[in-house]
Amino acid sequence: MKMLVLSGSVIVGYLLSTVYVRNMLLDKLVEDTKKFFFNLLVFFSLVLFGFYTINLIYEVNGLNFNTSLSLTLLTINALFFIFMFRKPIYHLGLILFPITVFIILITIFYKTDDMPAEFTNSSLQIHILSSFISYGFLGLAGLEAVLLSQQEKKLRDVKDSTLAISFPPIEVMEKVMFDLIVIGFALLTISILSGAPFILNEATNLQIQKIFFSLIAWITFGYLLFRRYSSGLRGVKAANLTLSGIIFLFIAYLGTKLFFEII
Repeated sequence: MKMLVLSGSVIVGYLLSTVYVRNMLLDKLVEDTKKFFFNLLVFFSLVLFGFYTINLIYEVNGLNFNTSLSLTLLTINALFFIFMFRKPIYHLGLILFPITVFIILITIFYKTDDMPAEFTNSSLQIHILSSFISYGFLGLAGLEAVLLSQQEKKLRDVKDSTLAISFPPIEVMEKVMFDLIVIGFALLTISILSGAPFILNEATNLQIQKIFFSLIAWITFGYLLFRRYSSGLRGVKAANLTLSGIIFLFIAYLGTKLFFEII
C-alpha cells in the first residue's frame, strides 16, 4: 500500500510538472512566483521519487532490472534539478517527466524474478556510482539531442511550432549538450576502468555483453567529442551521434540485463 501511494504521488507530481513546464515555455514572460512554484513541484516530485526508489531497492535487497531502471531515472532527474538553476534546460522536462512516469509504471507492472546483485567491493562501488552518474549526464545530453534534432527540422516552419520558438537558441542547446557529454564521457571512462578488473576476474555472459556495448558507447562519444573540437561538428549529425551513443549505453546495461532475465 505504501509503494502504491508513493508511486501514485510521483506520477501525479511529474504529470503536473510536465503541464507546468509546457505552460512556462509558452509564456513569453514567466513570473518569478511561477518559476518558484515549478521548482518546488519538481523538488517534491524528486524527493518522492527518491523514497520510491529506495523502497524498491529494499524490497528486492539489491539491484535488478526494475531498481536499476528506477535508479537511472532518479539520477537523471536529480541532475536535471541541480543544473536547471545554472543552465537553460527547462525544456528537457517536456521529455524527461513523461519518460519518468512511464518508467515508474514499468516498475509497478513488470515483475522480475532475477536474483538482485549486491556490491560490497569498494572498487566495484566506485564503478556503480560513476556508472549511474555518467548515465545521468549522458541521459540529459540524449534528451537535449532529441529536442535539438527537432529544432533543426522545424526551423523552416517556425510559424507552426509555437512551443519550439520558446526553446533556447540552437547554439545554446548544442553547448549544453556537449557540456553534459564531456562530463558524462569522463565519468563513463572512470566507470569502465574501475569495472574492468572485476570483469576480467569474474567474466559472465552478462558482464561480457555489458563491457562490449559500454566500449562501443565510449568510442561513439569519444569520436563525437573529437569531431566537435577538431572540425566543429554540430547540428543533426552531432545529435544523431549522441543518440547512437545513448542507445549503446542503454543496451550495455539495461538491455543486456533484460535480455538475460527473459532467457
